[in-house]
Amino acid sequence: MEESNTILIVDDRSDMRTFLKEFMQLEGFVTIEAVDGNEAIQMSRQEQPAVILMDIMMPGRDGLSAVQEIRAEDDKVGIIVMTAYGTEQRAVRAMQMGADDYMHKPFDMQELQTKTRAVLQKNWLRIENYNLHERLETILSRYMPVTVADRLIRAPEMPKLGGERQEVTLLFADLRGFSAFAATAAPEDLLHHLNHHLTMATEAILAENGTVDKFLGDGVMAIFNAPLRDSEHVFHSVRAALAIQKSAENADSPLELLGPMRFGMGIHTGEAVVGNIGAAQLMSYTAIGDAVNVAKRLEESARPGQIVVSQQILECLGKRVVTKPLEPVALKGLKDLMPVFEVIGLNK
Repeated sequence: MEESNTILIVDDRSDMRTFLKEFMQLEGFVTIEAVDGNEAIQMSRQEQPAVILMDIMMPGRDGLSAVQEIRAEDDKVGIIVMTAYGTEQRAVRAMQMGADDYMHKPFDMQELQTKTRAVLQKNWLRIENYNLHERLETILSRYMPVTVADRLIRAPEMPKLGGERQEVTLLFADLRGFSAFAATAAPEDLLHHLNHHLTMATEAILAENGTVDKFLGDGVMAIFNAPLRDSEHVFHSVRAALAIQKSAENADSPLELLGPMRFGMGIHTGEAVVGNIGAAQLMSYTAIGDAVNVAKRLEESARPGQIVVSQQILECLGKRVVTKPLEPVALKGLKDLMPVFEVIGLNK
């Protein structure tokens, strides 16, 4: 958003508009005009002036309601209301609705100049703050989940270590065959194909309300149901995995490989502690707990292009998902073999 030096003059009297226009143009401003509140709102939307000089008392739509609507749509434009002596209460009301300052008619020209410059400076500061906020949000969202970045920016206090226990679904996806390709590929080709496949996975996860927790070399970890709650988090995780599977099958493959690079994926749902973990100087939003470990082990047991899920996933989804049983697997830390299933598709 760029700074402007355009001033919108709003007054039903043509002689007043002419007087203000000539004075402001001598001060180096570009001027536009409106004759009532409705036209002021329309001009403000179209021209996006830096400052509006708004008469309060006008036939038709008055300045008060116009100020209220303009401020609701634009929190950066500077607004100075103009009022006759004896109507200070209206000026105060305009300030409550979002005006930055007010002046009495007839004007003291030095005061008009000073107040216009002050409100213009406030407008520029608002724009600068908006641009900085937008840049910060863009930068943070490149390095952490968008939902987490948004919450950090808007939080009244600095983030702290700690988390809360909640039900989540974890999805791990890892590229099979990538290590062999990495042993012979040029670094530039390696990075290109890695980023391409991780982008496909990320887009599929975000499309299903998931949070990309972190990239693990040639793999990705995703959390569903945190930080934004999602009553369908189990179903969305499976649908995301199927989308990743399909995208990888259709992706271009390196010439060194006979077929496409495919993801092996594992999904499990259960309780985990979700929050800020690490050190006070450097922390990460993530999930920890046995549910995370189980999902990772399921991914490690998956073949290329295979989606392996736990019994808990089937219990949550029932007939909504098409699966076939696999040989039970021995997971580290568990005494008994764990029943596992391969996702084939979804029932329509």
